[in-house]
Amino acid sequence: VLWAIKHGKEASSEKIDHAKQILKPFLIPTGIKAYMQPDEVLIIANRSSNPLKRGLAIPNGIGVIDADYYNNSGNEGEIFVQIINFGITDIKISKGERIAQGIFMPYLLADQDDHSKQETRHGGFGSSGR
Repeated sequence: VLWAIKHGKEASSEKIDHAKQILKPFLIPTGIKAYMQPDEVLIIANRSSNPLKRGLAIPNGIGVIDADYYNNSGNEGEIFVQIINFGITDIKISKGERIAQGIFMPYLLADQDDHSKQETRHGGFGSSGR
């Protein structure tokens, strides 16, 4: 499929479906939980060596973990890193291997934002519904 795209050729729907199964993001468990203040987020950033050395990247550039992710009723709060392997071979991630880095950041609200209207989170990865 990538060859077809590079050379301006058509790829069959079967090959496209097969490529989607291979080139999909994976959630890698970290075993880490992080508590944050209500006005703080945890930014998950790719390690700079991942794309060049291993063909790994965070598909949306960064991950954003809200403070209410920690210990909500539908989630233990374990942090997962979403990674896509755009290389041509499988990559094994070993326990303790550094694949991403976290940056705690405070944030500001616009005048019209109201914390009291926020719904309670019920779930883990991708569950904020916003």
